[in-house]
Amino acid sequence: MLKIVNRACTAGLIAIFATAWIPNHALAQLLPPLPVGSLIVTITSPASGSTVGGTIPVSASVSIVGALTVSSVQFQLDGADLGARDTSAPYSISWDTTTAGNGTHTLTAIARDGLLGLSFTSAPVTVTVSNNAPPPADTTPPTVNITSPASGATVHDTINVTADASDNVGVVGVQFLLDNGVNGSADATTPPYSISWNTATATDGSHTITAIARDAAGNQTTSAPVTVTVANNAPPPPPPAGSGARFEETDPSVVLTPNGGWTPDASRSWSGGSAAFSTTPGAQATFTFTGTSVTWIGGRAPGTGIARVSVDGTFLAEVDTYSKTEEIRVSMYTASGLANTSHTLTIEVTGRKNAAAADTFIVVDAFDAPAVTVSRLQETDPDVSFSFNNWNMGDTSHAWSAGIAAFSTAPGAQATLTFTGTGISWIGARSPQTGIARVTVDGVATLIDTYSAAEQIQAEVFAQKGLADTTHTLTIEVTGQQNAASTSPLIVVDAFEVTMSGTRHQDTDPAIAYGDGWIQDNRDKAYSEGRTAESETVGAQATISFTGTGIRWIGARGPQTGMARVLLDGNVVANAIDTFAQTEGPQHADFFTSGLPAGPHTLTIQVLGKNPLSTNAWILIDAFDVIP
Repeated sequence: MLKIVNRACTAGLIAIFATAWIPNHALAQLLPPLPVGSLIVTITSPASGSTVGGTIPVSASVSIVGALTVSSVQFQLDGADLGARDTSAPYSISWDTTTAGNGTHTLTAIARDGLLGLSFTSAPVTVTVSNNAPPPADTTPPTVNITSPASGATVHDTINVTADASDNVGVVGVQFLLDNGVNGSADATTPPYSISWNTATATDGSHTITAIARDAAGNQTTSAPVTVTVANNAPPPPPPAGSGARFEETDPSVVLTPNGGWTPDASRSWSGGSAAFSTTPGAQATFTFTGTSVTWIGGRAPGTGIARVSVDGTFLAEVDTYSKTEEIRVSMYTASGLANTSHTLTIEVTGRKNAAAADTFIVVDAFDAPAVTVSRLQETDPDVSFSFNNWNMGDTSHAWSAGIAAFSTAPGAQATLTFTGTGISWIGARSPQTGIARVTVDGVATLIDTYSAAEQIQAEVFAQKGLADTTHTLTIEVTGQQNAASTSPLIVVDAFEVTMSGTRHQDTDPAIAYGDGWIQDNRDKAYSEGRTAESETVGAQATISFTGTGIRWIGARGPQTGMARVLLDGNVVANAIDTFAQTEGPQHADFFTSGLPAGPHTLTIQVLGKNPLSTNAWILIDAFDVIP
């Protein structure tokens, strides 16, 4: 019995050991498979080969292949741990490179698996620590070009010489040289880089101007030369546009037909204080003058009608004077290109009116001979800026130009217009409650007392003529002062009239060819001579043929206007003029070019579409000013 028991025990031990020595491949069939895969870790910053300094981020990305997970990423510098493990993506630490010596160092990142504890190391990234190295030397020279005067210009008296200059670090100064310094030099150290040059210090004739821009590292660049002709002792040029004489309706050269129903009126701020109006069909006003051009000055309003205009007995046009707003002392019609001899201009009342007009009044206020090229810019024009929160905008209490005006009583409140032209007028108000303003043109100030015992709306409060045909700045400042008889220091800014060079050709001129998509006789704003042509059709074109050395496109800017391309003689000269503005700017000069070869040219305006901020893509052609 004892032996039998021993045999049973022996068999059990054999069975136990047999289980312990099952082959590996058999055991694998009994247990579940272990997770397999890898972690691909890559240092994403800094880049290998880069130079670093200060405190920088060290970052890595981890891609998982298979069923592994990421428990942490340990960054190492030259094989030693750099900071603590980062246990969540994105994996990054901040490294103060000043704790390592200047020179080459190696960064690695080790990602650990969260299930089995496996580790995976990135490819090394080698960087150069440079905390005390001097900055790289500045070897980039500035850029510079002279912006005024233009090459080929004739100059006299005192002018500004201006240059644009820029540098990758900074421009420390621009030196202007006359004839390479032989006849003088001057420095400008702050932008805008400009100096005043009294041309009388140079001899009449040809001179060369250059500008040298320099930076702090000593790099310098010389501009392309600009050649000008000094003419201080030469005969004066012919009078500029805008120098024509004004003949009031009471002048002997003006004849109003007897029994023509003409009535004198002084209820508005007419030129010379009065105007004449009539609704009688056949009533005529004739003006006899000598010259090549003439402008009829009158008024348009919701109640004005249609007139016939003729010169020397030849019918020229029917003029519809209807307007949504009351505009006084404005150009109604211009005849140009006449022989330089005596002529008679006739204005005839037809008794007819626009369908939207309330009456048939025709107003004769004055005549300009020769014609004067003038744009009336409203106070909302984008070129007019008002000091913040000091003005009440959009007042509609009176018959203002374009229906609205701005006013202020705050001392120091300013309205500023930057314009290009030969004359400027401020259109505002005189009344028992208006005050004293300081008007500054190009730095020269004048005090203007706007008090008047009788109220004058759309009054010409200030005017300055005979300016150089260049850019000027007019500022109107409320002084807070008032005439002893006035009840308030109120100052009103209603509009501005800018006198410019060139002969104006209205949108109806036969020299303008309109393609498809244009709408003519639009009268919704205070346009030049009351109307304009407009289009929002992409690709629509209008082309004017002209003879001269320059041309100005008078259009409009506002919240509903779009973008246009301008072509001169078939070549694109302005690929995308954006006429969008937050405020309305009728009669705005949208494009100007000069210095063209004397002779025939064509200018084309093409509608492109709208600015994303604009509500529409309207492009307006109000007029063109041709420079002879």
